[in-house]
Amino acid sequence: PIDSDPVHRFKPESWEFVDGCRIEAAFRTHCHRASHHSTRTENELIICHANVIRYFVCRALQVNPERWLASSLANGSITEIVFDHDGKVYVRSIGDKGHMEKSLVTFT
Repeated sequence: PIDSDPVHRFKPESWEFVDGCRIEAAFRTHCHRASHHSTRTENELIICHANVIRYFVCRALQVNPERWLASSLANGSITEIVFDHDGKVYVRSIGDKGHMEKSLVTFT
């Protein structure tokens, strides 16, 4: 098996103690299981930097958040994460760019 930890550690002090806290707070605010009493589907649209999306995907799948460094998302792409009321998490799409013409797809 391949080790799931990144070979290169990304831990600059400023990111870890300032932005790390902010991105984790955003994850906890927006990404949580649906209420057991919920009778309807709830959707949230979050428009943000690809780094935030990659972090959210890693956290949702309970993977080391540093693994976001191993992925790349197109600008304007769509990622869909489903949080069920029973605690299950499904990633339906990551970085879907099928809605854009090929000539318009860019990466940062």
